Amino acid sequence: MSIVTTKKKLSEICAEIDQCGRFGMDLEFIPERTYHPELCLIQVSTDANAYIIDPLALEEVDELWERVANPSVLVVLHAAEQDLVLVNNCSGLIPQNIADTQIAAGFVGFGYPVGYGKLLHQLLGVSISKTESYTDWLNRPLSDSQIHYALDDVRHLLPMYDKLENMLKENSRLTWVQEECQRYSASEYYVVDRSLGFMRVKGASSLSRRGLAVLRELCYFRDNEAQRLNRPARSIQPDNILLELSRRPPRAVEEIGRVRGVRPDHIRQYGSQIIEAVNRGLNLPDEECPIWPSSKAPPRREVLIGDILFAVQKTACYDLELAPELVASRNDLQALVRMHRDGKAKPGRIGLLDGWRRQIVGQTLIDLLDGAVVEMQVVEGEPPVRMFIDPSSKIQSQI
Repeated sequence: MSIVTTKKKLSEICAEIDQCGRFGMDLEFIPERTYHPELCLIQVSTDANAYIIDPLALEEVDELWERVANPSVLVVLHAAEQDLVLVNNCSGLIPQNIADTQIAAGFVGFGYPVGYGKLLHQLLGVSISKTESYTDWLNRPLSDSQIHYALDDVRHLLPMYDKLENMLKENSRLTWVQEECQRYSASEYYVVDRSLGFMRVKGASSLSRRGLAVLRELCYFRDNEAQRLNRPARSIQPDNILLELSRRPPRAVEEIGRVRGVRPDHIRQYGSQIIEAVNRGLNLPDEECPIWPSSKAPPRREVLIGDILFAVQKTACYDLELAPELVASRNDLQALVRMHRDGKAKPGRIGLLDGWRRQIVGQTLIDLLDGAVVEMQVVEGEPPVRMFIDPSSKIQSQI
């Protein structure tokens, strides 16, 4: 097949999408060379055809992005997060009406997260090659192997979704998946919070509050410069250098060179900006300096309760063939224990008490925390654990 390199052909594909009312999409990109990932290839499938669109040959592909943001068009992807963030970066548009087959699979017994190739084989009996997984998608012309790989990543998306959709309808869970995929259509999903980026620097927890203030300002400087130059942040200054500059803040440009590993050309290029960032951190009022989150372990009592909630959740999910990872993590359950203790476990404050999560297990967990009696029994056969919770027979918790 020919690769789409003209606006005319792109418009024809968009018209076909409009007629179908849906399309599958996958993106190939390189994340490590620039601040934002470099978009290299767009694969699109309709009910009749599959296409490769070359964004390097086209001035813009806004016509396609407008379909991604059209609530009347269903867009099917697998593991959609990174692709949709890239769409938002490229277009400024908020994706709408998204169906993520990885999420859908977790609601009908395939586990979460499950890879595209594995899910495709389990659902449709189709095996695909992964020989081009680490290929350089910026190279042109594309090889036959690259083209075949790229098309395989998208040509089966719609049939795969159709099978998943039928399974979801049979189990009355389609609305659960739609609810879960709504997160992709919220504008706040695409807002990056840079304020806590300094806490991801290895060794930051060893710094004083003043050192953390300096590190935060240095990270702001690095991130702004990386965005301006469209380069990876660590190419401006690596984490270990920022950590040492925060531990022993230089007062003048010539003092920066005392930190081992700082390149002379970086001192010439960024020296004054580094000193400005250091001074902002040093001059910050004491009460405004950041505090490293407490590493104090939760009380043993709450840990035990959280473990019991986790067992109840896993048992409920096993019975429903639902991936427990989609429901709540151990940290989420520990947060529920704390919020219940403080009288703050309310709908709208924690996801476990909203929507489908509350329906399948959230209310049960609240009943248990309120003192309901739970009975569990290990048995032969399926399911291996039988569970019964009677919210009407609450007793004073002995945990």
